[in-house]
Amino acid sequence: MELLWAIALIIIAVSYFLYRKMFKLAKENRLIKNVFQIHKKDFTKQVNIFFISDIHQREISDEFINDIGKEKIDLVIIGGDLAEKNVPDSQIDDNLNKLSSLAKTLFVWGNNDYEVNQSFLFSVLKKYGITALRNESCIFKKEKQLINLVGIDDIKEGIPDYPKSIQGLDTNHFTLLISHNPKVHQQIEPNDGIDLILSGHTHGGQIRIGPIARYALGGTGKINSTDFLISNGYGTSKVPLRLSAPPEVHFIQCVPVYEKNDLWEEKQQ
Repeated sequence: MELLWAIALIIIAVSYFLYRKMFKLAKENRLIKNVFQIHKKDFTKQVNIFFISDIHQREISDEFINDIGKEKIDLVIIGGDLAEKNVPDSQIDDNLNKLSSLAKTLFVWGNNDYEVNQSFLFSVLKKYGITALRNESCIFKKEKQLINLVGIDDIKEGIPDYPKSIQGLDTNHFTLLISHNPKVHQQIEPNDGIDLILSGHTHGGQIRIGPIARYALGGTGKINSTDFLISNGYGTSKVPLRLSAPPEVHFIQCVPVYEKNDLWEEKQQ
């Protein structure tokens, strides 16, 4: 009997330790820096993007926003799952207020955003001048440089229409596609002119036991010659815990790549 009690106490102690560790990890603030080279002739000025997805029930602290604000940000992109059911309207409002204070802000829908009152969501996005894209594109201008921003509706809960979203794009410009769900990768063709895809949704598996997890860790790569980034996301879903899949937001530097020509050769001499 004493042995059984000892084993039970050990199990309880280990469980408590893991819970505390997983809860603490889920609340971390991690800013990851990513650099992408853009091979478009008219892309001559670096663009800095702050990308955050899967906020869910987390509150973004003033201190973290202040730290992010130390970077030179041209554009903020919210990649879906801004919130979910039972998140107070005041918290959604506060998070959007903080994010939109950094720079011009853009939003695309995630699956959990459809659990939020849509009239309220539209009103608070409008309140802070945030551009919301659903199967459509817009132009972002940095000085005289034009950038295509394309937003896809959520693949799981929305009505996504990738062909409609890229219709009529001038792909001579740097073209950035934002889709909450990375399954959009399956639709990308090399001649679509997409330069970079930003996604979230997977949480990097959120709770990983060795190699066992529902999804792979977030990261970068290429699909049909197009660069992509899948984020582990900032918040959590179902339980406020993470294991071996830390939260993250991203400071993305899109840098121009000049073609080798006479002028380039002259500068190298």
